[in-house]
Amino acid sequence: MEFEEGCEGIACKVRGAHKLLPFKPWDKPEEVHSYCEDHYKQAKSYDEKEKETFLNYYEDPRKREWLPDKSLELYNRYAKK
Repeated sequence: MEFEEGCEGIACKVRGAHKLLPFKPWDKPEEVHSYCEDHYKQAKSYDEKEKETFLNYYEDPRKREWLPDKSLELYNRYAKK
């Protein structure tokens, strides 16, 4: 899938990378970002680390008590609970 706009990665807007890949962050699945292959890999890696940190932190049920509904829904979806 190709997008008309350029890669959202740093400096790619200037370079005008062509083959772009759609990327949906784990915590905002309603958003779609466009990245070239290199920046897609970086975004995916960062996104996975953030998700893992979130899941590890909220593994404790007492910490989850303070989560807003949307965040709790995300936790339950990705923690498979």
